[in-house]
Amino acid sequence: MDKSKNFISIVIPVYNEEKRIGSFLSSVINYVNKKDFSYEVVIVDDGSRDATTSIVKSLLDEKLPDKYKILKLPVNLGKGAAIRKGMLESNGDYIFFIDADGSTSINEIDHFIPHFSVDYDIYIATRTVKHKAPFKRKFFGYGYIFLANGFLQLGVADITCGFKCYKQASVQKIFSRQKLNNWSFDAEDIFIARKHGYRIKEIPVRWKHIGGSKVKVVKNVIVCGLDLFRIRLHNIKGMYS
Repeated sequence: MDKSKNFISIVIPVYNEEKRIGSFLSSVINYVNKKDFSYEVVIVDDGSRDATTSIVKSLLDEKLPDKYKILKLPVNLGKGAAIRKGMLESNGDYIFFIDADGSTSINEIDHFIPHFSVDYDIYIATRTVKHKAPFKRKFFGYGYIFLANGFLQLGVADITCGFKCYKQASVQKIFSRQKLNNWSFDAEDIFIARKHGYRIKEIPVRWKHIGGSKVKVVKNVIVCGLDLFRIRLHNIKGMYS
């Protein structure tokens, strides 16, 4: 991997994705190969027990040699842990993290770049629904967003969308303070960002529901609802200062 500075880093957390990582990663490769900006692709394997890493390495060795790196967590720690590691070890001026299910197309980066300016530090996607998600997923998902916004005063319409971009200058301060490894990491990171005065721009993106998610919605909403209290407690203890 070239250690020089890149314009964009693309962090992709993966966990047991052997069945669909090939097609998704091909879309990422096709996208970056058409661009003239400098970039790196950062894959973070969250303790996969299948062939995910070997598939990724084989494909990237062939298509993007010297433009990628693979980071591995020793065991499955959670998406938040994978994102934290990837963000902290990326070198782009602008660092994206995106979900590997392809629910938001890699091409949406083109809608983010025109908004890059000195006026904002963080760019968060707001989903527009192309294909309806199951009612249970929408009900609990939006319920969690409502609770998180109310309890933590985040002021962000779509906290949990897996398509976000942080300026390099904000990454170390925010992600080095992140404590949570599960679904709550998004709310925690935005809370830390607000605490330190970082400015957020929300950008609409096209989104479609992809089946096969490993997220257990009801269980995660209950656990992450309790995590909202943990975030407040961590703040009282000065852990985000």
